[in-house]
Amino acid sequence: MNQDPRIAILWHGDRESRNNANVRDNKFSKVFETFQQYNVNAVPAVYHEDFVEEVRQQLSQVDGVLVWVNPIEGGRNRAILDRMLRDVASSGVFVSTHPDVILKLGTKEVLYQTREMSWGGGDIHLYKSIEELRQYLPVRLANGSSRVLKQNRGNNGNGVWRAELVESMTAPDPDPIVRILHALRDSTESEMRLSEFINQCGDYFIGDGQMIDQPFHSPVPDGMVRCYMTHNQVVGFGHQYVTALLRPQPGSGPLQPQPRIYHPETKPEFQALKIKMETEWIPQLQHLLDVDTESLPVIWDADFLYGPKTASGEDTYVLCEINVSSVHPFPDSALSRLVETTIASVLHYRKRTV
Repeated sequence: MNQDPRIAILWHGDRESRNNANVRDNKFSKVFETFQQYNVNAVPAVYHEDFVEEVRQQLSQVDGVLVWVNPIEGGRNRAILDRMLRDVASSGVFVSTHPDVILKLGTKEVLYQTREMSWGGGDIHLYKSIEELRQYLPVRLANGSSRVLKQNRGNNGNGVWRAELVESMTAPDPDPIVRILHALRDSTESEMRLSEFINQCGDYFIGDGQMIDQPFHSPVPDGMVRCYMTHNQVVGFGHQYVTALLRPQPGSGPLQPQPRIYHPETKPEFQALKIKMETEWIPQLQHLLDVDTESLPVIWDADFLYGPKTASGEDTYVLCEINVSSVHPFPDSALSRLVETTIASVLHYRKRTV
């Protein structure tokens, strides 16, 4: 490896943005600046599957690539990108997050796999086919509870639904009416037959698709805490009063998202969560999913809603999801650790693949 490694920062864009990309006029400018402070040459690598071979050639000339591409971009998934990234990684280029690690950590299935951990609550179910959804969802709605259904890979609330019966069933109804709300921005609540809702979930099972079913946990009144990590260390927090699956007042329009406020990893209110993540939950997650520390993303996050307080008044947390595909923005406190971890990972990966 050269004394000064070359790192590519990859994000999704079109031909024009690729031709005009620079290190200062883009949303990753602080990432580029921090690499420069460490005397590391970071270059932009704008990706689109229409010119995937150009990007592949570019990545073959660098020592590592950090990837920020959502599971769904412009209606397309990451299949072509992930295939290319696997090829690049096999040739000796460090890739974060590696597509194989995304499949372990960054899908909603992780909620099911870790359901017995203390962040899970246990009442989480996995549907591997629409037939399983038809068979079991009516049973789980029958007591009047509100459930959250999530497609396995998605972003920005796409494929995340809150569902409940309009009225608790006093007598068996083979096809009750359900109230549903999509987590996509500006979505409005609607009512339909349960069979209709299930049928419209059919696309989520295409290929190896599946869905997660978990109880609805209200973010009221404390909001949601996002815990940012680089490898197995907490590097910052975000706090937000999420509104995606909350009902507006009658006659009001869809609730708008509230801003996320960023904090360093030293924020006093979140030290118990930091300790829990670093000493218990991340090690348990690694063991369950067979992910070594060096393979963990250089930037990733976990979203938590507040659970019931303990008898002694301490906060508890319920895992909402883990994000690894495109974690941005994040607290400035994470920048130096992200760059340091990337440099160390490039060195480690090159030794391992030589």
